[in-house]
Amino acid sequence: MSKLHILKNSENEAVVKVYTDNSSGEVIDISLENDLTTSKQVYVAGTSDIDELATGGFATYTGSHAIITGVWWGAKDGKRVDIERILSTGPDVLHNHFYFIGAGYHDYKSAGFADRIYANKDLRVTFAGGEGFCILRLTKAGWLPKVETATYSIYDDPTAVGS
Repeated sequence: MSKLHILKNSENEAVVKVYTDNSSGEVIDISLENDLTTSKQVYVAGTSDIDELATGGFATYTGSHAIITGVWWGAKDGKRVDIERILSTGPDVLHNHFYFIGAGYHDYKSAGFADRIYANKDLRVTFAGGEGFCILRLTKAGWLPKVETATYSIYDDPTAVGS
């Protein structure tokens, strides 16, 4: 059974729910390319103009990226929900964003800000030590619309001989 559910996935926004019922915890990754790209979009691999970790500034992104605009979570007593960005794999290099205990929510969008650090990187939700859930609201940008090319039969193609 999937422990990642896409509750909403439009051109501009995605809402993702991840959870675990594993009493020893679990790690669940959210891929911008595989999980957040709709059937009407094309994922665009991109870059950022600065290294946000080194400079402490905000990058300008090219390509597909998702900004965290809301988080709702719940964890069993004494357990924790961590949200990280996956900077690279093999070995994993992660940028830690949030460590949540108990239950609660942060609606960053209504407060007038968002977490946009490493927005062009995939997300990882770690349930440290036990059961829990996490719902992420993400603002999406940088995907291209999928263009369907027209196909003709020999009877519809105006460039075919004998048309």
